Amino acid sequence: MPRYTVFMYHPEDRRTTDEAQLAAELAEHDTYAREMVAEGVMTFGSPLAAHTATTSIRAGGLVDGPYLEAKETVVGFYVLDVPDLDAAIAVARRNPILHQGGGVEVRPMTA
Repeated sequence: MPRYTVFMYHPEDRRTTDEAQLAAELAEHDTYAREMVAEGVMTFGSPLAAHTATTSIRAGGLVDGPYLEAKETVVGFYVLDVPDLDAAIAVARRNPILHQGGGVEVRPMTA
């Protein structure tokens, strides 16, 4: 069955510092992840540490922090085992990050 990785993006300027709001948003993602597991479509998923924890490797050596400045950063990802791209898009469209100000990218994985 084809596999797809869904990357979750969130604008840096829309990050909340309100602990209650953050907890509520994360709870939505936990519920969504449990739904995908129950449906048998999510193989693996994980939030990522803040983009400031990034170490980039280039031909010239290591660079602390993200290589490029971006208004949106990848905050997590999950891997789907679904029949086709349409099914992957249908699952990704339910991601709570879409109404939390962010977006998703669906990318086919190669064997």
